[in-house]
Amino acid sequence: MNPFSQGWSNALLSNNAPGGTPSFYGVVPSYPLANGQPPAGSNLIRFTFVPSGSDSSILNSLVTGSSGQTYFRITTNSTAHGYSVVQNSRYQNIAYIEWRSQPVVEIYNIVSKRNSAAWLVLSSNRSYRKMNAQGQSFRWVPDERNINLYSADPSNPQFFGGISQAQDGGTTLNLTDEALQLGMLEISVVSALLFLCGRRID
Repeated sequence: MNPFSQGWSNALLSNNAPGGTPSFYGVVPSYPLANGQPPAGSNLIRFTFVPSGSDSSILNSLVTGSSGQTYFRITTNSTAHGYSVVQNSRYQNIAYIEWRSQPVVEIYNIVSKRNSAAWLVLSSNRSYRKMNAQGQSFRWVPDERNINLYSADPSNPQFFGGISQAQDGGTTLNLTDEALQLGMLEISVVSALLFLCGRRID
């Protein structure tokens, strides 16, 4: 995965001590996701994006749980001038992305229709993206291996999960129990789709 292709800066990587993880989170003295591992005691639930189209990408995929059950379906007719639709397991549309020069996203009853850059707002130092959802503020913070989800409290950020991509292109989303209770699953699936769509979202 190259999260920096979505506008994040990797300049801070060069300041990282060997074997450590850079502090992308401003004044936080040590990055909470040390060496790509979740904080001790985090109970993570894994969801996997399984390609279902000929392009073998997240743009046409099934989001499955640990036992193989399908939670969401992502279908895309074209990223040139088309759109992507995210459906739940009952084939109900829950989100929509229109692939304009700047993508437009809507998550029904959660995020009103807006430009992707207005929802996933790049920070001034390009080290994280701010996101408001479910009445709370969050930050997506990349490291070398993951794009991690935290609360927006810079003094004591709470870890909620992350998106990771294997060398073979497989994508996983890991969320904590609390993130699921907050209703962050649909939001995180759509975020992953935008981050890994292969297009600029600003």
